[in-house]
Amino acid sequence: MKVTEFTDEYELAAPLFDSTAAELRARTLPPGSRRWLAVDDGIAVAAATSMVRPDDRVFLRFVGDAEAYGPLADGVIATLGRRVHAFTRSEEMLAALERAGFGIENVTEDFAVPFDRALALTSRAWLPSGYSLHRADEVDEDRLFALDNMLRRDVPGSDGWRGNREWFHDELHGDPAFDPSAYLVAQEENSGEYVGLTRIWRNDSGPRLGLIGVRRHHRGSTLAPFMLHRALESAATWGSEVFHTGTSLSNRVVYPKLSELGESQGLSWQLVRE
Repeated sequence: MKVTEFTDEYELAAPLFDSTAAELRARTLPPGSRRWLAVDDGIAVAAATSMVRPDDRVFLRFVGDAEAYGPLADGVIATLGRRVHAFTRSEEMLAALERAGFGIENVTEDFAVPFDRALALTSRAWLPSGYSLHRADEVDEDRLFALDNMLRRDVPGSDGWRGNREWFHDELHGDPAFDPSAYLVAQEENSGEYVGLTRIWRNDSGPRLGLIGVRRHHRGSTLAPFMLHRALESAATWGSEVFHTGTSLSNRVVYPKLSELGESQGLSWQLVRE
């Protein structure tokens, strides 16, 4: 078996992607993405496509014969000179990745949470003195972007996060899932600093709590549950009885609460290979 970086072998690779050579050629890879092929006796048996995430982790997406995932990962690591990661929601793919030498880095569980239960839990939270709450379309976008990066770095498996400023702008101005009534920013009044945010996306598949976070020096109060309650009040009017969200099993504060409030929708795994 030989592993090579893909250049223009569309005829060879097309069957792996259930497409014709012309269709595969028309699928432009995102900026920074690359592709490798595992070829055995003149036939492409598997492929790996890379993507660099905003936290500078390189993620691989595999197709084809699982026995080729290990050699493909070896080839990518040799070319890039760095570790690689993978993500899956499938137990079958998890087993294949572990056979290929990947180790679990983080496990996340998704939940469907009834609005009424979450609203009841947060109903007694109040806005602490010295803080104010603002909609995302009312605040400075550059400062919000900086806060978003800071809070994302505290999410398990996302340390080192450095978001794309252009994508962030597009989320706030062109994404139909953006609803500023459920995307709220907390500000410390004395300093003027943005210190926390919560956002619920208005997805076609139903509301999804994407992030809730407060800067470390401002934790330990009712600021976070108050922000969440206000966002949930808005999202509860969108026509769904539940919202979806996920958290790492290692999150000893959030995970137990979600386990109690919501119904599990399954696990997902983030893996790494040196």
